[in-house]
Amino acid sequence: MAQRVTYHEFQEKVVAFSGLSLVDFYSDTCVPCKRMSPVLAALEAQYPKGLYIAKVNVAYERELVEEYGIRSTPTFLLFKNGEVVDRFSGAKRKEDLEKIIEANI
Repeated sequence: MAQRVTYHEFQEKVVAFSGLSLVDFYSDTCVPCKRMSPVLAALEAQYPKGLYIAKVNVAYERELVEEYGIRSTPTFLLFKNGEVVDRFSGAKRKEDLEKIIEANI
């Protein structure tokens, strides 16, 4: 299951990860965010070593929201070796996320 990270953990767990990190900026009240949970779980199982999935709750992690300019939920940032290589908002199908991940491996 995707791990919730805080501002203080973000650098170590997401940015410093050697590989791809997919960060889900979500809200507890967001229905599309909730729909993404099983999709993210399936991706995590599909890429057990090459993909780290993190969740950031926008209500509690304002510093990260401001730093990355998050305007809506869900918003996803894909990091590769510490750099943002893709950014997209809204619920996505698993197949669409697979294409984005494969394009950046």
